[in-house]
Amino acid sequence: MQKILQLLFISATLSSLFAQDIWGGISVATPDNLNAISGNPAGLGIERGEQSGSYIQFDSLYTNSTSYRSDGIGFDLTYNKFSHGIFNPFDGNIGIGAALFPNAYAGIKWNKHHLIDFGLLYRPLNIASIGLVTQFNDELTKYYQSTVGVAIRPFLKHRLTIGADVKTVNNDDELYISPHITLEPVDGVLLSSRSNADFDDFHINLAFNFGKHSVYSPSSYNDANEFNGGFGFYTSSQKHKSIFKKKGKDVQKFIRMKLSGLFIEEKPVDAPFLDQIFNNPEKGIQLRTWIDEIDTYTEDPEIDGMI
Repeated sequence: MQKILQLLFISATLSSLFAQDIWGGISVATPDNLNAISGNPAGLGIERGEQSGSYIQFDSLYTNSTSYRSDGIGFDLTYNKFSHGIFNPFDGNIGIGAALFPNAYAGIKWNKHHLIDFGLLYRPLNIASIGLVTQFNDELTKYYQSTVGVAIRPFLKHRLTIGADVKTVNNDDELYISPHITLEPVDGVLLSSRSNADFDDFHINLAFNFGKHSVYSPSSYNDANEFNGGFGFYTSSQKHKSIFKKKGKDVQKFIRMKLSGLFIEEKPVDAPFLDQIFNNPEKGIQLRTWIDEIDTYTEDPEIDGMI
């Protein structure tokens, strides 16, 4: 009887984990942060610096998750009361992604439950994003499902993003459509939502960004009065614009620049071949405007990706 109860608990937890993205994602077309590992591994190919996060689910199983991504590789691990040690998590993913050509990315993810996801992502413009994820077993002998997603910024700004995902399941002729919307009324406050086509199953995520640190709370609710939710936070080596990050007054700022060398106003050209061999002339460095130098040497850029 105890084993049956454990299986029921595990099934319920799996359902809640897979019903919502615990890292705040809502579409395979917008896998920009830690949600690339759980949603579309192609997003790991996007340069987002180093990110790490933790998530705690509101349940009786003490479910908690950790995630990390850097340099095109990422993983997440989920533990609960039925996990057997740190090296045997209840659930886990590991993925890798890379750029195919400008604005196009590909990735692959392996799940502990013997699943393989292949992902593609294409962003022809900053106002549009298209994602595709196809899932098989890890022996590539059985196909499970595919999801195609589209995200658009109709006002050419990150304040509003709308779109939809369409999922097809093996041996099922039905298309599962999930419209989604993301609002960022002010920098640092983000509200995103996804539902099914009948609008009776909702997934909502509210996030607050403080520059390099974010807190968020994803939750889901359906017409059967079933609620799942949790609380998470993550950090990033890249800085985002935020109303919660105020700049200090009278703070000195320093920029490191290499000033040694021969500076010239015109664009430098290579010396003739014989001159290079016998005279070894010094190649000039073209003078630039001050703002160009700031852009070149900034090590902590503010980003505004497709979110």
